[in-house]
Amino acid sequence: MRGGDMGGEVDTTGRYGMVWEIWEDLQDQIMEEAKELARRSLLYQSHLPPPLVNAKPLSDTAEEEVLEECNEAWRELGEFQNKLTLADIREVVQDSENPLAVLFARERALQAELSVQKNRTPKPLLANHEVLTCLGKQELQNTDKQLEMILSCIRTRKKSLQEELAREQKWLKEQLELEKTVQEKFDHQQQNLLAISKNSEIQKLKSRLEKVTNQKDELLSALGKFLDVHYPPPSEKDTRPKTSRSAAERNKGSANFITLHEILE
Repeated sequence: MRGGDMGGEVDTTGRYGMVWEIWEDLQDQIMEEAKELARRSLLYQSHLPPPLVNAKPLSDTAEEEVLEECNEAWRELGEFQNKLTLADIREVVQDSENPLAVLFARERALQAELSVQKNRTPKPLLANHEVLTCLGKQELQNTDKQLEMILSCIRTRKKSLQEELAREQKWLKEQLELEKTVQEKFDHQQQNLLAISKNSEIQKLKSRLEKVTNQKDELLSALGKFLDVHYPPPSEKDTRPKTSRSAAERNKGSANFITLHEILE
């Protein structure tokens, strides 16, 4: 019987110990979240709307009830701690000298505690309606502050995105204007190149025409020299008639005579 009672006390003590550890962890987590919220609220206080009306303070009766509940919980925790200190877990373990057997016993105890915690219905720490109402209002206020902070962050992020969008649109406009300017310069250069190419063709044609004209003059000059050498104009001796003719006939015959050079010209 003593072993069974001791096992029940150990299980109960273990349950309360686990609950107390969970409660302490929860308190630490809530404290860290409160510090973080306070830090952020200082940064975004200018964007927050007016706070809600604070919850009414507890009455003396409610405060006394809360204090009694806390004292009772501390008293029970102290009793369980003393029992746990005085209890010897090796008595419920068959092979208390084997560390592995002790670990297995602790594992079974934790599994049993986990099964009990899953199946039991949680009981509120306080049953006072006024205390629960006050806690609910405080929780709502904390939630409201968190939502306000989130809203402020979203607004700040939205403003930042709008400013970034404006900068990007301005940059895009500048790039489009730059592209338009470059395109205009490119078109102007293309027109200049076309004009230069046309002028160069005209200059080439003029140069060719000048060469052809020079060649023509050279050919005509060479042809004239050739005719002068090989086909000279007839002399007066060659044109004088062998028989006597009248002066009118001679004048008529000499007037109709022209040179080959004149014919070619």
